[in-house]
Amino acid sequence: MPLSKRLSSCLKFTQGFNKLADVGTDHALLPIAAVESGFVSEALAIDNKVGPFAIAYNNVKNSDFASKIKVLLSDGLNSLDDKVDVVVIAGMGGSLIRNILLNHSLKNVKRFILQPNNDPDSIREILYEIGYYIVDELIINDRGKYYDMIIIEPGTVEYTQLQIVFGPVNLKEKSHFFVKRIEEELERLNKLLLSISLVDRRIAIKARIVLLEEALK
Repeated sequence: MPLSKRLSSCLKFTQGFNKLADVGTDHALLPIAAVESGFVSEALAIDNKVGPFAIAYNNVKNSDFASKIKVLLSDGLNSLDDKVDVVVIAGMGGSLIRNILLNHSLKNVKRFILQPNNDPDSIREILYEIGYYIVDELIINDRGKYYDMIIIEPGTVEYTQLQIVFGPVNLKEKSHFFVKRIEEELERLNKLLLSISLVDRRIAIKARIVLLEEALK
């Protein structure tokens, strides 16, 4: 089964590492592709739900790489061993990813590839605390939905509030989908202002508009 655009974007960032752990693996398509491509030598496919675990297990068993990929029914990062040096956490909300990073040992992980469904700022604001910093960011559009990608490695950088909200690399590079997403939100909020009469609500919307315009400068 071919990878979706969002999983293909995660895949390319695994290249050059030794052992991958895919947390919330669903069908284990990403670990299979990473091993098949030679990007990693072995992998863990981890999910905490029985249904996805069973599908992942069968997909790995029926692949050519069953000896290199272990499928685990587990929560978060609990099953990481010391050989895991790259971790993908995708398909979850930003707050959940934040909690996983805060409440588990990060072992010897040299790179996390994070793809939250929402609230990417909730992840960025804890990076200094956990001792990781952003080495790359990407905004992708897959089937009409925008996804943030945040690639982090060990190190510490203090980010401004604007960088926490929008991402330091995004603000610097201003990629096509980064700009497009902001422009779409600005259009929506400016239309919304025309129908809102509550003072507090108007103030909040105008404050968000100012922030979005600042990000485009």
